[in-house]
Amino acid sequence: MAKLQKVKIGDYRAALQYLEAYWRKLTFYQPRDRGLRIGLPNRFVAPSQDYFSGDQFYWDTYFIILGLLSNRKVKLAQGMVDNLVYFYRRFGMIPARNRFTNLVGSQPPFLTSMALEIFGATGDKKWLKGVAAVAEAEYRSYWLGRPARREHLVYRGLSRYCSHVATSLGVQYESGWDFTSRFGDDALYVLPVDLNACLYKYEKDFVAINSVLGRPREKARWARAASGRKQRMQLMWDERKGFFFDYNYARRRRNSFWSLAGYYPLWAKLATPEQAKLCVKNLPRFLCPGGLAATQKTGLSYPPRQWDYPNGWACLQWIVIQGLLNYGYREEALDIARKWIDMNTKVFERTGKFWERYDVARRREGASERYSIQTGFGWTNAVYVRLFAEFPELLQNP
Repeated sequence: MAKLQKVKIGDYRAALQYLEAYWRKLTFYQPRDRGLRIGLPNRFVAPSQDYFSGDQFYWDTYFIILGLLSNRKVKLAQGMVDNLVYFYRRFGMIPARNRFTNLVGSQPPFLTSMALEIFGATGDKKWLKGVAAVAEAEYRSYWLGRPARREHLVYRGLSRYCSHVATSLGVQYESGWDFTSRFGDDALYVLPVDLNACLYKYEKDFVAINSVLGRPREKARWARAASGRKQRMQLMWDERKGFFFDYNYARRRRNSFWSLAGYYPLWAKLATPEQAKLCVKNLPRFLCPGGLAATQKTGLSYPPRQWDYPNGWACLQWIVIQGLLNYGYREEALDIARKWIDMNTKVFERTGKFWERYDVARRREGASERYSIQTGFGWTNAVYVRLFAEFPELLQNP
């Protein structure tokens, strides 16, 4: 394990100043189609300056705008959400990123979460109504749709990742976890706990949005939809293990592979208080000196995959931390946040960069696997910034 010295408040402040200035290096604008890249009407933040230069990804956008809003870059954040709305209106789906080659599949759906984040900063009901209408269309036509080669709704009202490329690789691309041991050899037959928690979050967000818009009938309809999904998702709950797992609908049984996807029900506020308590007891399975590893430590595929132990990802740290906060586990959330940002800070001091992913066991940047590990890095920067907004005490008592 890499030895890290104690982090000082000045170290945090230097990193935060660096990141606030760094947004401009990751900001791109391409309003017209060019080659394989789809033109977008608004400026956006890409994950990096090199490998992902000029790319806006779907699920990255949610995590990136968390940091943008913390740095008061509301217009840029709102424009990125409007770009996703443009995607849907043009293509009838929100592709993984702004490339024509990515029109074969989407990524984990976070559009309503983005809309509510922006609405919290602007209070613009007209804008919220427009984005919500697109989110509802996406929810129904894509994630609950059954068109040829894109069947997502497959079992008991629950959905899977699929994409036009109906293969195990296609599933993992659409999941965002490309690649992982989590899905095994049966990826096409997995009902992912994270995807269905995201869809439950859509349903609950539609309840909140229709309350804001003064539409009680719509509010009640979405409340019923959320209640139904919550009941159906109990097949993913293992009472004996005290955790949520993906469900293999072909084998009619839960998978036994431990991953941070099991904390999405806490993020979506789907878990009961007792379920949340048991999930908290399982945090040591993932907790490392630098934060949370994406998966269990043993039983992994070979060669190593980038969404497996010992790698930790900023997006998953946020999901778990927010999930813990939702159920009042602030002390546990703060412990994870401190481990993560201390590692980020010291690796930044050593390398001068923030990284796409980290080896949280050894507290260093992660190894290159599918492609060379990237620096920049959009959602890493954003989550780092947002954690200080969530835990201001980090700048007082390091």
